[in-house]
Amino acid sequence: MGRLKNYFITGLFVLIPVAITFWVVKAVLTTINDLILPYLRLMGIPIPDIPGIGIVITLSIILILGLMTQNYFGKKILGYWELLISKIPIVRSIYNATKQTVETLFLNKESFSKVVLVKYPHPDSLAIGFLSNQVKICENEKLMVFVPAALNPTSGFLLFVDKKDVIFTDLTVEEAMRTVLSGGLVIKKKIKLIKDREITEAQAE
Repeated sequence: MGRLKNYFITGLFVLIPVAITFWVVKAVLTTINDLILPYLRLMGIPIPDIPGIGIVITLSIILILGLMTQNYFGKKILGYWELLISKIPIVRSIYNATKQTVETLFLNKESFSKVVLVKYPHPDSLAIGFLSNQVKICENEKLMVFVPAALNPTSGFLLFVDKKDVIFTDLTVEEAMRTVLSGGLVIKKKIKLIKDREITEAQAE
């Protein structure tokens, strides 16, 4: 009976990561497939009912838009579009915030590239965070640190922290994300803390 239980647990450990991976991939592909396809059909454009056709069309449109905006006329059209958007108050705010976020994530190589620890939510605890930016508030230099929520890293808190209170680590973004997504079940066993140019080794709990 004990051996059967071990077989079951081992099979479970194999199945769960595979199942979650397939679920995430399916969700992403479904989202891409339904991103533009319903609107094209709503406009009366005949689209054959072929599995995955929405993904092909969406990727093709993205490629065409990229090619168009690389030339003079495409940039002009994009400029007129942004001018039109700037005239609509609420839409303008959403568009500008989204555009700035996308540009920061995809064009700024330093975005979320450093994993840090900050004293949060109280001085006696540490939280994993991602360094996102730097800003000056009055005469004080602050580092902006995004602290993701465990199990759901798409939500979290944006903190303005003094430079002296930010502890840099040798964790990669991938290692930190695995730790957050697993709720701490998956973590690097030894983390190097880098502060004031001195490196000390801290044994992870």
